[in-house]
Amino acid sequence: MILKNFSITSLNNQFTNKAKNKCLILLGDSREILKEIQQKADLIVTSPPYADARKKHYDSIDPQEFPEWFETFHDVFWNVLVDDGSLVINIKDKVVNGVRHRYVWRMIDRMVEKGWYCIDDYIWHKTNPMPGFWPTRLRDGWEYCFHLAKTKTPFMDQYGVSKPVGDWVNKRLQKLGENDIIRHNSGNSSGFGRDISKWVGKKEVLPSNVLSIPLVGKNKGHPAVFPVELPAFFIRLLSRENQLVIDPFAGSGTTGIAALANNRNCILIDNNESYCKLAEKRIQDEIGGLFNDISLNERKKTPIFQKIPKP
Repeated sequence: MILKNFSITSLNNQFTNKAKNKCLILLGDSREILKEIQQKADLIVTSPPYADARKKHYDSIDPQEFPEWFETFHDVFWNVLVDDGSLVINIKDKVVNGVRHRYVWRMIDRMVEKGWYCIDDYIWHKTNPMPGFWPTRLRDGWEYCFHLAKTKTPFMDQYGVSKPVGDWVNKRLQKLGENDIIRHNSGNSSGFGRDISKWVGKKEVLPSNVLSIPLVGKNKGHPAVFPVELPAFFIRLLSRENQLVIDPFAGSGTTGIAALANNRNCILIDNNESYCKLAEKRIQDEIGGLFNDISLNERKKTPIFQKIPKP
């Protein structure tokens, strides 16, 4: 469905019907659009444009300028989240002149200075990294997923991502020794310990903070498509059912697919019109048979869709 007569009021009214989840795809700069969103989101999960020293435009920020540029999104990200909401950033630093440029960590430091808490660092382990050869490095097989929050105790549904404990427990717990029924401290005085008896009867356990997920086989019309399983993991972990998830750099719409598939509402924002149209097509093709409220706004004259002039 294409919204022809868009207004902020109509946008904010889209989520009043609780009967079914919705996904809105909005064309424009998220720094402007998110100022007008009245709904509070449980989660922002996104993969921002990676730094690139070749050009000066929204999709290609110089690494030296990236931390300062990303900080310009702080206010709208902070204000659109509920008090116990979370921000997850999937990103990887860049090799510049043969050396890893640490703009990513500088970006995180800037966000911490603005008040965000670093809850955890997740690693996306790519089980099928792209082949290649470089004189001083190996294949790039992982990316960061930083979990930031407005509080030290953000909402987290750990059971939403739990996994089967595995068959190993049947044999290991069949006969418990003396050191297995009490907390057994490490012999090297490290302070670490374990109580194996706590595993008895457990059917599921928590996963680790290393997510092993293969790369998408095809780029689907976008140069940096991440797999649906990646945002889906954080959506299940850090948001409540039927609540709002936002991707302010939506690209091909992967977060929207993950949100709808997991019974969440979502708002997707991108300043590239071709990506917005691609996202709408992907969601309609992959999820659209279940949802008919997917909306792409194409009215560029509305003030909130005007680009922010460069300083």
